Amino acid sequence: MKKLFDRLFGSLVFKIGIAIVIVETILLGLFGGYYVQYFGAEIDRRIAEQISAPGRLIQDEQLKISVISDPKQLELLLGPHLREAMAIGFDGTIYHAMDPMLIGSDIASVPDFPKDRLSADLRNQVLFTTDGPDGRNMVSITPLFSLNANQPFMFAYFKVSTVGLEESQRQMQSVLLIGSVLCILMTSGLIFLFMQQTVLRRLITAAQFVSEIQFGKLSARLKPAGRDEIGTLERGLNTMAESLERRTNQHQIAQEALRDSEERFRDFTLSSADWYWEMGADLKIAFASYKFYQLIEELNGSPQGQSFDKLGLKAETDHSWNSLVKRLESHLAFQNFEFSWMSRDGQKHFGRINGVPVFDLDGSFKGYRGTGSDVTSQHRATEEQQALQRQLATSQKLEAVGQMAGGVAHEFNNCLAGILSFAEVARAKIDDPERVKEYLDHVISLGERATSVADQLLMFSRRRIDQPTIVQVDAAISEMEKLLVTLLEHRIELQIWANDAPLYTRVDPTQLSACILNLAINARDAMPDGGTLQISCYGATVPPADERSPDDEDDIFPKAAAGDYVVVTVQDTGTGIPADILGNIFEPFFSTKEPGKGTGLGLSIVHSWVEESNGFIDVESVEGEGTTFSIYLPRSEAGKVKASALQEIDYFPGNGERVLIVDDEQSLRTTAKIILEDAGFDAIVARSAEEALQIITESQKTDRIDVILTDVVMTGLSGPQLAIEAQRQYPDLAVVFMSGYPARTRREMEKMLGDYIFVKKPFRPAQLQKAIHEALAYKTERQRL
Repeated sequence: MKKLFDRLFGSLVFKIGIAIVIVETILLGLFGGYYVQYFGAEIDRRIAEQISAPGRLIQDEQLKISVISDPKQLELLLGPHLREAMAIGFDGTIYHAMDPMLIGSDIASVPDFPKDRLSADLRNQVLFTTDGPDGRNMVSITPLFSLNANQPFMFAYFKVSTVGLEESQRQMQSVLLIGSVLCILMTSGLIFLFMQQTVLRRLITAAQFVSEIQFGKLSARLKPAGRDEIGTLERGLNTMAESLERRTNQHQIAQEALRDSEERFRDFTLSSADWYWEMGADLKIAFASYKFYQLIEELNGSPQGQSFDKLGLKAETDHSWNSLVKRLESHLAFQNFEFSWMSRDGQKHFGRINGVPVFDLDGSFKGYRGTGSDVTSQHRATEEQQALQRQLATSQKLEAVGQMAGGVAHEFNNCLAGILSFAEVARAKIDDPERVKEYLDHVISLGERATSVADQLLMFSRRRIDQPTIVQVDAAISEMEKLLVTLLEHRIELQIWANDAPLYTRVDPTQLSACILNLAINARDAMPDGGTLQISCYGATVPPADERSPDDEDDIFPKAAAGDYVVVTVQDTGTGIPADILGNIFEPFFSTKEPGKGTGLGLSIVHSWVEESNGFIDVESVEGEGTTFSIYLPRSEAGKVKASALQEIDYFPGNGERVLIVDDEQSLRTTAKIILEDAGFDAIVARSAEEALQIITESQKTDRIDVILTDVVMTGLSGPQLAIEAQRQYPDLAVVFMSGYPARTRREMEKMLGDYIFVKKPFRPAQLQKAIHEALAYKTERQRL
């Protein structure tokens, strides 16, 4: 029964029938209600007109007032529903009445009489309704005036019952309601029969046709029964069926082609060394090829339904992993994202993936598709290549150092011989202070000369801390003259030409020296039979690219180069460079020397440093005549040159501040202690960082340490490690680093420790005192913050 009702209520026939009944009911209800109200109003109007007629006739003297005492006449005028009729004087006395018993009495004796309706200022007839025990009544009060009177002398009062009239009205409404219902049923039946014959039967046939199509009978067709809208629908359904049948056939063909394509793709993925993957709009893996499954399952189970950050893979840096996540969330393509993982045998492997976002036709994001590959072999090859490059670079440095060894040993022997000789003479003349002072000045001078040679050697091995500063170029070249003369083995004439006015540039002076030294070594090797090496410097101005002559074939300046430069030239009279290899001389590992006599990195290092200094190099060479290297470095203001440290410092006395000296070399500990105590500091010493930490802890209970003066490289904990541990426990400690062979670059130490004070070994007493004062001043400033 329930299914029957569901089918009945869900059928189109039932819905159309209900719709017809509802519409007709609403229409007939509206029209019927209108006519009921109209007839009711018309009846009320006629009653009002009928009840008010006697009063108007009496006022117009067309009817005598005595008619009110005649019930038969009144019944003829007002009908059988008349209840009361009276003629009432202005004083309330009843002069005429349908009921003779009321004549002569006062209206006050009449129950429920509306006395408030009678007033001297009443001018027009009044009609109103009242409710009594026998039902609703309509009352008419007409004021009667004598000729030219301003006030009524009498009132005509009539009261008629509307009960009979209302009954007649209800009967009329019943007849109208029954007629409306019959009209609804008849018209609904006629409309339904018409709809059944013209619409519903054809729609039912169309529904059966659609059902057949739904169950796969695509060859079914409709027979259009007319050219109306339903006929158009029937023809459209036939066209749809034909198109659907055609598309189904095409889809079957496409399905077979897709199946073949999927089989080919599966074969490709199984045989390919790369991986293939796909993820949905939720950024979780929806598909992965077999090799990708193998990789991930070894780490973290199946990749299906997981996001990249849950697969157990590790990006090479957190920054790169975060950048990948941001690109995925922004629906952007990515390439060459590298990650690593540890295999079961403990070996580190590397992978690389690429991905592109996939969007629907409406622009909505669907996910990603991409590839991946194992690049472990490439990484290992790159690491081996980098290790080889480092070995070759070291070999090149060692080669250059080896070439300098003879000259450096000669210089050191000369310095040491002089130092020992003057020390012996000074000891022999100990009673002559003036002579001792003279000999000690010679010892200090020779020591500074030996320090300069050591600086040159450290500079070339890149063990110095990079410190770009304003350099007077001609002075820097002049300082290298002795070392260059020794390096050129006295078979090559050295000529140094300086500009009339000093020229300045901002570079690391040691790197500038290394650059010139590299070019000088190459020039020496290009002149095996001797020759002339000329080093000079001069100023030059490079015009902007748009101001250069387009026909100038000698324009050797880069397009972006414009401004004032200091030009350092290194010119030799050697064999020259062949034109066919001139463009390759700055390439790493490119060399024309015999095997074992060069690594091919010297000019590459020079070229890299010049570019890092925002400069450029020009090379001119004529085979058999010689080569000229011109190094262009940005020119700086002369006024910004800092004075030499020896000129800036004099004497910086202490005031009892406690300084802890930490060095594993006893002579340096003793020397530093003597220098600081002579200046007024309270100095204590430690042989290692571990001993220094113990002294710092113990001194906190008595006299606290103010400054730590520590060597950078020591056995056990290093100087930076000591500083970190000491300042972690006691943040107020100031630190000064000293070293003649720093193991870290400035950038590495700044990253690890931040700002610090550094003094280079060997140092003058005033240099060490100044460093201690700077550390104390920095400590005071830090305590104020």
